[in-house]
Amino acid sequence: MAPIIRPEQADQLRFLLEQPEEVLIEFCKLAIEYINSGINEKKCTVAAKKLSSTYDIVRGALEALVALLIDSTKMAISERDFYTAVQTSLDSIDQKQSEILWQFITSKRHLVDNVLRASCQDEMYFRDLEWRIEGRIASRSLRSQAAPVIKMKFHLDTECVSEYREKLHSTPETEKHTRREVLAETDPSMLQHMIQVLEQALLEARTRRVRNYVKPAQS
Repeated sequence: MAPIIRPEQADQLRFLLEQPEEVLIEFCKLAIEYINSGINEKKCTVAAKKLSSTYDIVRGALEALVALLIDSTKMAISERDFYTAVQTSLDSIDQKQSEILWQFITSKRHLVDNVLRASCQDEMYFRDLEWRIEGRIASRSLRSQAAPVIKMKFHLDTECVSEYREKLHSTPETEKHTRREVLAETDPSMLQHMIQVLEQALLEARTRRVRNYVKPAQS
């Protein structure tokens, strides 16, 4: 299972674990407000003053809590795996604090899932690719070899549909609103590098760590 708490987030969350349980609960409420409407600087400043801390420390702890909620939702983590993860990453956490965080995760999972889905509505999907190679005709006046240029046109779409549905139902009007074309050009060496990066990404996509993130998003 992929870790849901990175080392830097663990350092930020330990600040909350040093506070009374009531403070942790209030920060959970602030985290939901953060997701709905962004950071509330005034409340963070007041909290920093009450806790004899700084604004940056309070904001970092809040953002680490938001990250924990989002990552746990993406992975659809089970209760057992969650307790194991937080106890491994946060050695100072007690049972009651673990229960507060788990209640926080489960009670707002549906909300976070809706927010994540809404944020991906404008995502562009790859639909087609056109390409051609351009080069210069050999000439005695050229003192160095001219490298060919690869020109590409990426066809993207905000709707992810099968090509068969597209042939049956697409119209010029719908294509106008959902499709986008991106032009790019590169040289052979950079193209080779791009291919290597994409091949590495395909290998990564087959790992268990990536599948843990992708599976909840597809359900």
